[in-house]
Amino acid sequence: MSPSEPRNPFYLLLLLASLLFVATALAYALVPSLEEKAIEAGQAPPQSAFRDALRTDGWQWLLYELSAMILFAALSMGLDRLRSLKDKKQKIEDRK
Repeated sequence: MSPSEPRNPFYLLLLLASLLFVATALAYALVPSLEEKAIEAGQAPPQSAFRDALRTDGWQWLLYELSAMILFAALSMGLDRLRSLKDKKQKIEDRK
């Protein structure tokens, strides 16, 4: 049995950055509408530093997270490509 290929650490980071991006995007889209519905129902939501920061800086968070996703995707693909080239080179040398 041949040894298994080591895991790509950048792929795990890509998954985590993607999960964070989705959570932030959902919060950025849904929290203001939930606040508005609460106000319409007659209950003002309590003050929250997180919601205030999300309202003012949420779009920047999304850009940073998107940048991280692009970076980790490129690094993951680059590492996979490097490993495949090394494997191909090793197979050629083994045939000689």
